Amino acid sequence: MAIRLHGFLSSPKRFIQIESQPHHITAIFKRILHFQCLHRCKFADVHNAYYDCEADGTITFYQAKKDAACEPGIWTYLVYECLEGEETIFCDSFINTTTNSLQLLLAGSQLPQVAVDINEYLKYKDNECEYLDMQLPDDWNNQLGREIADLLLEEVKAFKTSSVFAEAVGKEYMQATLDGFIQVAQDILVKNGTVRDFESAQYDVLNKIQIDDIANLIIEYNDYRIWQAALPSKSKAVEFAFNAALSFICRLK
Repeated sequence: MAIRLHGFLSSPKRFIQIESQPHHITAIFKRILHFQCLHRCKFADVHNAYYDCEADGTITFYQAKKDAACEPGIWTYLVYECLEGEETIFCDSFINTTTNSLQLLLAGSQLPQVAVDINEYLKYKDNECEYLDMQLPDDWNNQLGREIADLLLEEVKAFKTSSVFAEAVGKEYMQATLDGFIQVAQDILVKNGTVRDFESAQYDVLNKIQIDDIANLIIEYNDYRIWQAALPSKSKAVEFAFNAALSFICRLK
């Protein structure tokens, strides 16, 4: 049996209400903006919208105020498949469903969100999400953590300067170095070390990584333009890969 939920019909499912997170709200906001653009209407003309987030198995609804009996709001639910006839909606009256966050976005503000981990922080910062103010996880949110996070972000951004790192071999090298850098960074944060400790540990990570494949790939490109695009670099990993390739070329000569 279909369920009508916030103006939409759904196939047999179970819905468990949870707190709407900033990324749910910004996604709904984008849907509303898209609808406005398509239909050349105002925000107030959009009566409802929804957003399916496959990454966390949720669906988020926006519903405008249509009459005195219908308050506007944003609702997010975890969604589970179920047999027909077992459809259920579990609501939580203590959850804030107001549209205050949407109003902030309309006013040009960003929504603050604390990253689950450093990987999520780097992902969002690298993509420069215009509606989210992504903040460091609590265990990174100190002077040392911020400085190391900035260095890691430089590494992430530098990998995008060359098509070499878009190849399978390049992606493997990129992931291996970033995983290694993050691991030593976490160890240094626990020990209350210094940025210099981290920078030194980066070279330890690089010296343990299998470098032949990425160096050979750089050589196989046989294109001076990839060197111009990638160097000089603020990334130790990028510099290390190209220096290894240069070393291989010198041996060949």
